[in-house]
Amino acid sequence: MKNASLLLLLFATNLILAQQSERLEDSIHIYWQPKLKLKYDDFKFDGKKENNAELYCEKIKLCACAATNMNVIIDIPKKKRNKNHLEKIYIVAVFEKDKSYKFNNDTIGLIRQKLSFDIEEWATRYARQQLEKTTNQFNIKYGSIITWHKVILNEAQAKKKELFKQYTLDVYLEPKMNADKDWRYKIDNLLEGLKEYATKPEDCNRFILKKPVERDYEQFIVLDDRHK
Repeated sequence: MKNASLLLLLFATNLILAQQSERLEDSIHIYWQPKLKLKYDDFKFDGKKENNAELYCEKIKLCACAATNMNVIIDIPKKKRNKNHLEKIYIVAVFEKDKSYKFNNDTIGLIRQKLSFDIEEWATRYARQQLEKTTNQFNIKYGSIITWHKVILNEAQAKKKELFKQYTLDVYLEPKMNADKDWRYKIDNLLEGLKEYATKPEDCNRFILKKPVERDYEQFIVLDDRHK
């Protein structure tokens, strides 16, 4: 018990320090936070192993690539018939260190990949908003998140892909004047429009802890690898 208490204290201390520095991360992921800045050594993957990556760097100046994703976990009450305890869904935007690469220490590249990370965060906010709207329509709310989360996540993913597609076109493939400035303005406005659904440290902590943070809850098992 003493060792367990000590480990918990050490974890809590490290977590506080991480939050103070605006970086919530583990060995695999960096979790989106509002003041987070990406660093060169966050990009761990060898870009030479990625097909055509060196060619993209040479031809269209895409020399850094952030692998981002939406990670999802659903926790359910152990006592399923307790109507006061509903499912809890945690959705976070993550930067995957071991899948992200860069070829040079290009400051502009870091800024552009941070914007990509912000697009991922917007998608998580959109998903949270739509889940709230959907579940509010039901008199009996238990089970609604499990029923509808995949549909809403797929919708959020589709909207995110459209943003990425247009961003890549405007910045890299058919560069427009002031594209970086215009896209920063656009994404900031999109994030502001959904600010009440922003990722919170407690959302990230659920993934860092790797176990339910709420008493009397257990993880709902899903088969989709994206939700692990």
